[in-house]
Amino acid sequence: MRVDHVSIAVQEIDTALPFFCRVLPTEMRAPKRPGYTDDFNWCDFYVGNFKLELIEGTRTDSFVRRFLSKRGEGLHHLSIEVDALDPLLARMERDGVRIVDRFDAGDGEQTAFIHPRSAHGILVQFWQVRHIEAPPRPAVVPFRLRSGETLAARVDHLSTAVHDINATLAFFARYFPIQVRREKHMAYNGAFAVGSFWLNGYKMELIQPPDGAHTGFVAQFLDKRGEGLHHISVHFNRIEPLIAQLEADGVRIVDKSVRGPKTAFISPRSAHGVLLQLWEEPELHL
Repeated sequence: MRVDHVSIAVQEIDTALPFFCRVLPTEMRAPKRPGYTDDFNWCDFYVGNFKLELIEGTRTDSFVRRFLSKRGEGLHHLSIEVDALDPLLARMERDGVRIVDRFDAGDGEQTAFIHPRSAHGILVQFWQVRHIEAPPRPAVVPFRLRSGETLAARVDHLSTAVHDINATLAFFARYFPIQVRREKHMAYNGAFAVGSFWLNGYKMELIQPPDGAHTGFVAQFLDKRGEGLHHISVHFNRIEPLIAQLEADGVRIVDKSVRGPKTAFISPRSAHGVLLQLWEEPELHL
């Protein structure tokens, strides 16, 4: 089992792709092409060893268009490669986990999804492949600014907002080969609780409101959207020159913090519905 990519639903790939290539150190893997069904197109690219996919609908009744009409652009699903899908799905279904949208692509490849209602708001795609092999890619990559300065960058984690970190960890531990990285604890600023785990080298973060709290950004997200994928965290050895360039380009930067760890976020309003966290990690080197 291996996490392959995170998928982002957008109105138009031709509009969204240039933005991500401008604000992140991207390397294209596959240009826009038709999906395995005729109602969507996709493309994907790497940021270091972290793969992102963009999907757009081609028909008004497509699953992408339905998602966009309900939730707008943003993080759509987490895709995981497996070598034997049927035994896993049979076990989940015996436990009452809802499995949807099965598709046989032929030549031993097939796909299916865990419904978000069964997976704490996360739409999890399984893709059965004949051989699971992670491409040899560097985690840390260069990102050259217009000033001529080159930053070191890497994607650190994918974050999910949940009501109960411990319950979510228990779900993933039941069906996935995870290793808990940190149990539930208060975040650096005391505004939310956080826990994290590794899924075969892929770092996942879980965030929830403090126990008994009904305010704060996590609570607001849960009230508005329910549990689900929240943000992608990208680390740079320096963020101030990057923020200056982004703001000069009209990119909306929010929640800047210089107390303790330096961090800031690219607003979803600028990033096609995706909340991108920028985190300063001075020890990061190329």
